[in-house]
Amino acid sequence: MKALSIDKKTCHLTEKEKEAQCYFDLGDELCLTQPDKALEFSKKSLEIRLQILPEDHATIGFCHQDIGAAYESKTMFDEATEHYKKAIEIYEKRLFDEEEYQFNIKELYARCHNTIGRLSFNPNDYDIAVEYYKKCLDFYENLMKTNVTCDYTNEISSCLINLSGTYIHKKEYKLALDCLKKANNMLPDNDIRWGFYYLNMGVCYASQKKYEEGIENYQKAIQILEKNLPTAQEDYALCYVNMGACY
Repeated sequence: MKALSIDKKTCHLTEKEKEAQCYFDLGDELCLTQPDKALEFSKKSLEIRLQILPEDHATIGFCHQDIGAAYESKTMFDEATEHYKKAIEIYEKRLFDEEEYQFNIKELYARCHNTIGRLSFNPNDYDIAVEYYKKCLDFYENLMKTNVTCDYTNEISSCLINLSGTYIHKKEYKLALDCLKKANNMLPDNDIRWGFYYLNMGVCYASQKKYEEGIENYQKAIQILEKNLPTAQEDYALCYVNMGACY
């Protein structure tokens, strides 16, 4: 998570709160590289904060979100989702707090929804994914309406592409295309997400038996994704598989 200026937000803390903050910062730093250690430190921070702070304090939400991220890194998605939901419950109560925290509550609230949507990839969870993606989109769009200085087009475009993928899994191709058309005007040039965009466009066209359009989009996706190997290896291979099915 991206912090605001930490020294200004934490200088007033008690010794016990500073101890919890140290554990939290360690967990936050190690979340992606050493998730086991991150879990250890984040849970210790949560334990201390629950002893000294109200259970709906914003910093307890931060702990739950980092614990969720560590579980996600360990591919323990049910546990991750559980903690992201706990973070959301707390953030909902803090969206309009005047106090400035270490992180932007509104951004984290939206991000948790997007992440739960992304983790709901089993067939029985597709409706849940749609629900959380839509909540994320609505929230970001409302933020931009109420504060003209905020620009969340990057986050909105990512969410739209993710949502299009879920609609594809549900075989609701028109809705998927609607999402992709909205994202088309938001993505910057030379962005890797164009690869995912064209891949999903190809799937939508191929599903409608518009095979030439499908192949054209798969080829565009391949050109972009091959520049981002091995990161995009799975989607890169999928393009070739899908393109072969069009012939």
